[in-house]
Amino acid sequence: MITRFRTLMSPSWFLWIAAAAMITSQAGVHAATPDATTEEVAAEHLVEVTAEGGKYRISIDTSGSPELSTWAKQELAPVLQEWYPTIVHMLPSKDYDPPQEVEIKISDDIEGVAYAFGNQVRGNGNWYKRNLEGEAKGSLVHELVHVVQQYGRGRRGSKPGWLVEGIPDYIRWFLYEPESGGALITADRADRARHDASYRTSANFINWVCNSYGQSLVPKLNARIRNGEYTVEFWEEYTGKPLDELAAAWKESLQAGADEQPAGTDAPENVNQLTDEEKSEGWKLLFNGADTEGWHSFKRDEVMPGWQVKDGKLVCADPRNAGDLCTDDSYEWFELKLEYNISQGGNSGIMFHVTNEGGAAWATGPEFQLEDNMEAHDPTRCGWLYALYQPPTDPDTDHPIDSTLPAGQWNQVRLLIAPDGCVHEINGVKYLEYQLGSDEFKERVAASKFASMPLFAKPAKGMVALQGDHGVVSFRNVKIRPITE
Repeated sequence: MITRFRTLMSPSWFLWIAAAAMITSQAGVHAATPDATTEEVAAEHLVEVTAEGGKYRISIDTSGSPELSTWAKQELAPVLQEWYPTIVHMLPSKDYDPPQEVEIKISDDIEGVAYAFGNQVRGNGNWYKRNLEGEAKGSLVHELVHVVQQYGRGRRGSKPGWLVEGIPDYIRWFLYEPESGGALITADRADRARHDASYRTSANFINWVCNSYGQSLVPKLNARIRNGEYTVEFWEEYTGKPLDELAAAWKESLQAGADEQPAGTDAPENVNQLTDEEKSEGWKLLFNGADTEGWHSFKRDEVMPGWQVKDGKLVCADPRNAGDLCTDDSYEWFELKLEYNISQGGNSGIMFHVTNEGGAAWATGPEFQLEDNMEAHDPTRCGWLYALYQPPTDPDTDHPIDSTLPAGQWNQVRLLIAPDGCVHEINGVKYLEYQLGSDEFKERVAASKFASMPLFAKPAKGMVALQGDHGVVSFRNVKIRPITE
């Protein structure tokens, strides 16, 4: 789904769970019989989509463009079913509830391409018929973002048009259909590019800022605009640089030919390699991109067959036959960096200070949780220290900080385990900090499910382990830097 950061953040910045949705049609899409009533004909061209166990309902009426009815049911409905709740979770804010019903009408007598107002979307049937193999579905993803935005509710503050349209196009071009390259800007067009030109160009600028300064940009920006609290000072508050400097730096990157894909999808140039600087700093690769040298399954000498190396990735391909994968070496204090790409609804984790004394890796090792925040059901969200620590609440979104990109995108993790403090980061955003063995840490353990596990978090040194029994997940660029006191 994405290139370099999902993630989107997911993107990210993508919160809570989406249950499996179900498409239901009021009637089959087929040709009307000669004696059919007007109501029967209309019903034949109406499709209803429900998502999150019926929490959201989207209806698609193609009675004004009946040739599109089969496409609407078979191709458009599944996209809207997935992406409406996804967009809702991407764009939260305090005391905000998105529309639970969305009504889409596509008709040949509608002018323009498409537009949204309130919970309504209107689309030009003739345009859609010409663009079924191109921009048709993406344009409606754009309009769904407008339905979720609801920027008219804020009575104060500025609502710049370039952001009102740039955010939907960012989600569309860089998260929904990044492979199309629809918002990329080549070096020969860079001189004419303006960050506030709206739509695709502004989407490219937003993506550049996300890639450069973190994936929580879009959720925070959206919340400020929706609540009527946006000012141009937001950019300096978020990035440390004023908007005009950001715009100039973005333009320079375009002129230099930087291929600004969204974070999360493409492979970096030096995948599974160390730079000279990293080597001089003491980093070492834990995964060489070719085989599982340096790893073994928990309490085994070999690696279970559920773990495989594919295209330079370390993949938990069969969670039923994988188990937890451990490093051959043990570490006391260290800095770990890796990238992970998790499956839809997937759940995994990074455990540390794991020893063979316990019956499972988690019996000794605390866990940096990894999961698809959109559809996984574990209440401990991605990036948290499992059942012990979670990030603070973002005052803009009113949810715990979340900079993750959605399932299918590459997310970057930094885990620091040091004597003066441990830090969790995802996609460059700091989530939380704690100190192993501190009174606070011990109190939290005593109040958790780990209180009954006498070996939990007791070892001062141990293996790093990748959890492999809760879903398909891939890793790459796994590297570690041991720290000496």
